[in-house]
Amino acid sequence: MKNIFKNEPNIPLLFFISGLSGLAYETVWFRMLIRVFGTTLEATSTVLAVFMGGLALGAVLAGRKADGLKNPLKIYAVLELLVALSALGATLLMAGLPELIAPLLPEGGAPGAAAAVTAIRLLVSAAVLLIPTALMGATLPLLASALSSGAADSGGKISRLYALNTLGAALGVLAAGYLLIGHAGEKGTAALAAALNLAIALRIFFSSPPDRAPAAPALPTAEGARGYKRMLLVMGASGFTALALEVLWARLLVLTIGSSVYAFSAMLCSYLLGIALGSLYAESRADSGEDLLPTLARTQAAIAGLSLAGLAAFYFSGGAALDIKYLFTPLNRAGDIFHLFGWSLVIITPVTLLMGFFFPLAAQAGVRAAGRVGAIGTLYGANTIGTILGSLATGFILIPELGTKFSFILTALLTVLTGTLLATMAGESEKRRFTPWLAGGLLLAGASFLLPDPIFNTINRRFAAHLNGRLVYHKEDRAGAVDVIFSRGDRAKSLYINGVAVSGNGDAGKLMSHFPLLYQEKPETMFIIGQGAANTLRSGVRHGVKVTVAELLAAVRETGPLFSDTWEEDKAAGRFEVRLNDGRNELLRSRKLYDAIVVDVTPPIYSSGAVNLYSRDFFRIARSKLTKNGVFSLWIPLPCFESDYYMILRALKDVFPEVNVWSFPRQPGFLALASDNKLEAAAKTLDERIKSGKVQSELPYVTARFMAETQIMNTAAVDAASAKYPAVTDDKPYTEFPLARFMAFSPMWY
Repeated sequence: MKNIFKNEPNIPLLFFISGLSGLAYETVWFRMLIRVFGTTLEATSTVLAVFMGGLALGAVLAGRKADGLKNPLKIYAVLELLVALSALGATLLMAGLPELIAPLLPEGGAPGAAAAVTAIRLLVSAAVLLIPTALMGATLPLLASALSSGAADSGGKISRLYALNTLGAALGVLAAGYLLIGHAGEKGTAALAAALNLAIALRIFFSSPPDRAPAAPALPTAEGARGYKRMLLVMGASGFTALALEVLWARLLVLTIGSSVYAFSAMLCSYLLGIALGSLYAESRADSGEDLLPTLARTQAAIAGLSLAGLAAFYFSGGAALDIKYLFTPLNRAGDIFHLFGWSLVIITPVTLLMGFFFPLAAQAGVRAAGRVGAIGTLYGANTIGTILGSLATGFILIPELGTKFSFILTALLTVLTGTLLATMAGESEKRRFTPWLAGGLLLAGASFLLPDPIFNTINRRFAAHLNGRLVYHKEDRAGAVDVIFSRGDRAKSLYINGVAVSGNGDAGKLMSHFPLLYQEKPETMFIIGQGAANTLRSGVRHGVKVTVAELLAAVRETGPLFSDTWEEDKAAGRFEVRLNDGRNELLRSRKLYDAIVVDVTPPIYSSGAVNLYSRDFFRIARSKLTKNGVFSLWIPLPCFESDYYMILRALKDVFPEVNVWSFPRQPGFLALASDNKLEAAAKTLDERIKSGKVQSELPYVTARFMAETQIMNTAAVDAASAKYPAVTDDKPYTEFPLARFMAFSPMWY
């Protein structure tokens, strides 16, 4: 890339690289912190708030000092060096955090546990992330100040810097999501990102940038101060709507692109790419000297219109996503990757092009009003705080209370109102000229009310096309849409989350619940990760043990009575309890030991976050929560790659001395049992336990002979077959990154 700024060699390229490393860190840290805090919406929102809050703090602090520095570039180089060191330290610290803070977390059912856990999450995540994220946030105001001679000519440079940094961030998302974590691992990815930061620092140090005379402090006018404060409000509002739309797009697109790490990376890349290209286009306008407020006002109105148009496009194009594969997974082969980008680019990128165009122009308008380049730090900070509030409000309030469609409409209306404020700031004549834009936005919002709910419509059309049954339950939970279908005269009952089949009242859940209990003399307790269709829970209760279930979605818990006729009776008798929490996190903080721990992960096997229950690190947690004779029960669902199957078994065998595997007729998967003790018992003993555990009331065909005939691997066979495969670990989450195996046409079992 050629030098764009005079006397400052390669600074745009270096800031591009800085954006790449920053998103690589963010991807890794989010994965690591979710293992500490859980995969609930509350946990992820807490992590996001602290991460973005650190960026805002750094931007504000640096912006206050930037104009008075003799050599901002040298300070920037020092910051990049400190980012490398602090980011590596944070990565290493987070790897051990789960075990470190586990003793501080109260038991899930304890009074006040939720509030205490939230407080601990905030404190720990702030302690870990604050330094590296604040250092990252400080970089933009420093570079903007270093490369500008004053507030009047800073707009073009801010536009170019922001564009290239965001373009680097988009590449960082792709690199981390599609390549680095899957092959180099989390720590390896962070190390590569740190190497990039170090290279940036060394490049600037070796270029020996000269000192400069600090900029003279501006003499603010009352009008300028008033305009600056209004621009802070505008930046905050635009940040709010930008993140609100990102959350809403994620909710929509999960129905068409799925929940894999590739789908999320494609969506985020499309988002960032639009912002980068829009910022590049804004460069020619930023230093033109024209009044930017009218352009900014119309841009906000256009963002509102395009976001509503995207909502309508999703509704009308739903017919293109009715293939039966969407009831299971939209990613079956390497070519499906392109479809992930197609949906994201069509729905998201047109809107984010305008967002990218808006941000540098709005920042320049604020800088002009403040009279100093360093004001970009506070403006960026206000925008970032807005993004935090937008994410939290949309996830916790708007979607649960209004649903996705009305949340879209409300967000669009807020965007139009932001445009109205900008038009008002531009004067009475511009306010009159903006009236058609305001009317157009309100008209589109009103028309959107007439659209059926796009999420329910898309899911229901698929059900109608492929399922001969009736919809008995639909609810849009904070973390996903939950549906229950009854078919075959209500004998077959199935649970769907975001339109994907996750569980049913078949025999798989009953088998994975009863089998681990049959290898113990008098089991008393069971812990289940994932309620699903309540089969596993109901079978545990019927067997005579006290059951504790960790379930992510409140709406799934509500469906329990639909799957179990004795739900209310068993609940009232204290035979089970369902805790709303991430299963790994709930098990980690449990003070109890269990005779059986059962894991039934939502398919497909590479769903985002599923690997957290397949890794060797999780298996160690599970082993520590088992009683002396306890048994760990893991369902490995189909379809899956042959290599995935053996990598999971290798991870299990690294932790447990004994691992056996069963395969049952007409059941889509494998049951792996693991224990510290040999998984064997005399046929007579097994038959007696089958009788006392009331197994045949649910599974009449289960006998000691059936158990022997369906066992496909004992410990020796698992040892021999899995030895040549690497173990799945938290650091090397192989099963979540199957793209290379898709491309190599590796054997896949169905």
